[in-house]
Amino acid sequence: MKQRLTLRVLTLTAAAALTIVGGSLGATAANAATASPQVIGGTQAPSTRWEVQLIFQQGGTDSYGCTGEQLNASWVLTAKHCVDGTTAMNVYQSNSTTNRGTATPADRLYAAPTGDIALVHLRTAKPLSSYAPLDLTFTPKSTGTGTILGYGNRANSVPTTGLYQASVNLTGASTDAYRGRAQHVTGVSGASNHGDSGGSLVVAGKVVGVCSTGDVADPGANTHAGSNYAVLSQSASWIRSTAGV
Repeated sequence: MKQRLTLRVLTLTAAAALTIVGGSLGATAANAATASPQVIGGTQAPSTRWEVQLIFQQGGTDSYGCTGEQLNASWVLTAKHCVDGTTAMNVYQSNSTTNRGTATPADRLYAAPTGDIALVHLRTAKPLSSYAPLDLTFTPKSTGTGTILGYGNRANSVPTTGLYQASVNLTGASTDAYRGRAQHVTGVSGASNHGDSGGSLVVAGKVVGVCSTGDVADPGANTHAGSNYAVLSQSASWIRSTAGV
């Protein structure tokens, strides 16, 4: 039986307090605390302005990190377990984890009605030169390839210095952390690890899902490890109506 772990990572950066929390969150704060993955192996990704960093707190003083995709000047897509129980969050529009730049605080968090999917609203609009291209019609596949991106740990839990990407095989339908529909992937050049939660799965140039769980608790240095990406199509109408995309 596969052991699954949501992929989030501990960090040392403080987060800005939320004034409003929106949406209905079904899991506990502990889910996010064990949740983020990042890419093992792979290669450093080219500049991708819309792949952003989320640094947040969940009721205590410890801070954690997830990955997100900025959809427009005011909204960011991520995994639901990254906002479940979150009380403060900063968004960084930088591909460097050692020089994140200026934080953009979040003021509202929304959980999707289905699947490990969430939206983060920025307190102040932050226009970018490009935004994440979405495919809201994608369904899980048993053949083909994709690309994963994220800010999680490197092999053997070594912290990353920036955004990494890896190629993966699409290996069938699965379920995400909230029993929603997911695309299972196995690594070709690399695999997800702690810190990649909410990171994108890109197929044919568009984001089709966000990182939810890994097949094992600690993938170590296994570049062929498996993971599960919550497919966006299960909450497509909600994403469109909430974020205006």
